[in-house]
Amino acid sequence: MDQNPWQPPKHDGPRVGLYLWLAALAGVGLLVFLLVRAFPGEGHFSNPDLIRILAVLALVSSSLLFVRHFNLKQTVRNIALWLGVGAVLMLGYSYQDELLDLGQRLRADLIPGTPLQTEAGEMVISASAGGGFHANGTVNGTPVRFLVDTGASSIVLTPGDARRLGIDVDNLVFNRAYETANGIGYGASTVVDELTVGHIRLTNVPVSINQAPMRSSLLGMTFLNRMKSFNISGRKLVLRY
Repeated sequence: MDQNPWQPPKHDGPRVGLYLWLAALAGVGLLVFLLVRAFPGEGHFSNPDLIRILAVLALVSSSLLFVRHFNLKQTVRNIALWLGVGAVLMLGYSYQDELLDLGQRLRADLIPGTPLQTEAGEMVISASAGGGFHANGTVNGTPVRFLVDTGASSIVLTPGDARRLGIDVDNLVFNRAYETANGIGYGASTVVDELTVGHIRLTNVPVSINQAPMRSSLLGMTFLNRMKSFNISGRKLVLRY
């Protein structure tokens, strides 16, 4: 006799989906039990939000009730995959501070001039390929790349950097003479509202704008003297502030 097309087909054998759903609920219940035992004084697990979350998980996982065929090999593989993903996420969360520190160190070594905060009140700058110490900073919020120069008496901005800051270089009076490796140079004095290098932030900073073009702006002794100390160790410039 032909089967009635309006009658749903009968399924023989065990209700595989029901067993999977019950196993999932048991697993969640076991996890909650272990969390309560591990953190008895936290009080988070009595929160009504937890009950709502468990109810949502039960509802979502109820789709397992419609499973009729179970492939053990594929299921074990998928479970192992998700367990691996979960383990990686847990390790990343547990060691987030160490991973962040490692990323900053790699960035400082791969991109010379990137200040590295090694501890509270201490910053390290790696030497560039030419052996100089360049530091990426900002002046009044505008990015500026500096060369740390112990031979320079002041903080010196190139004409190009000054223009990017909105300073009208053409109307400055370059009446400040100073000696350079190429002879006598002239600069114009001004004050910038803010200068930052990494976590170091200075306000109302006197600077000099060089009249002639320069390859880089300079962080001279007026900057270094505002540090608690500074020293060079190998290819590292250590600033303590």
